[in-house]
Amino acid sequence: MRRTDCPPFAVPDAGADPVRQEAARWFARARSGEWDGAAQAALDAWLAENPRHAAEYRMLESIWQAAATVPEDRLRALADPPRRDSRPAIRRALASGLCVLAIGTGTWLWQSGSDGAEYRSALGERRSITLPDGSTAELNGQTRLQVQFDGSERRVVLREGEALFAVEKYPDRPFVVDAGLARAKVTGTRFDVRRDPDQVQVVVESGSVEVAGVHDQKPIPVTTGNAVRVDGGGRAGPARSVPVAAMLAWREGQIVFSDTGLASAVREVSRYRQQPIVLAPGQGLENLRLTSVFRTSDTDSFIRALPQILPVEVRQLADGRAEIIAR
Repeated sequence: MRRTDCPPFAVPDAGADPVRQEAARWFARARSGEWDGAAQAALDAWLAENPRHAAEYRMLESIWQAAATVPEDRLRALADPPRRDSRPAIRRALASGLCVLAIGTGTWLWQSGSDGAEYRSALGERRSITLPDGSTAELNGQTRLQVQFDGSERRVVLREGEALFAVEKYPDRPFVVDAGLARAKVTGTRFDVRRDPDQVQVVVESGSVEVAGVHDQKPIPVTTGNAVRVDGGGRAGPARSVPVAAMLAWREGQIVFSDTGLASAVREVSRYRQQPIVLAPGQGLENLRLTSVFRTSDTDSFIRALPQILPVEVRQLADGRAEIIAR
């Protein structure tokens, strides 16, 4: 490799996935200095053809951005020494190297590991991130996860909160979400994992996921339209059919209740509030049920609506919490 820029369409054939190979061609061409409006329009059209086109291209962008923080001697081991000993020259060399690095069995970024990358969302915030393999994660409010990818496994540790994962399919590198009490393992699918202090819930929007509690002997297969709950003892219950769209309505900023117990409804709404809502003890309120829809950004509307829906009243406590009492 004697050039610091990769000629258009000069990607060597390493027996790679053709989509990844084409993404590497486009990426190298965009950084070759031979780029104009027509080329940008052609790239935009190619990206729009298939979601995987965009995912592979984003993966290369992630590697490119990571190059600025990679030790220079490591980059030189991956590409011929650049003509000038400077960070921009090394990044241009990496653009050539991407022709090789981003195809074949995987990317260098996976193989060298990306342990410790952490992502967070604030209360009421919804955030979408792209992972090093091109998979995506949509974070619900107050969520924290850590990415721990290496050459054999794509691991995400969900420390708290909830995230919906759209996983790129790489059969030789399983995607594992570790949520403390439970682990969910896939090769490529869309599924939601929610971690609460006393349970973990996995909902499968498409595909199939293997879920195991930390004390289970073997995983449980969970398929499209189903969910499984792992209790505080680290044991998974049976897979069950669920209203997936309603359970994932948080992505649209909504909370959907359908014949939901009041205790569960209060716990869900409290996830989006600085101060939680509580039920007065010993009044049997947890057995009341409701069906309604609320905005995650306006949980006060839930408090105002409850006395109109159920035989209850709401009072403000001195510490800022709202308490529901029987009427």
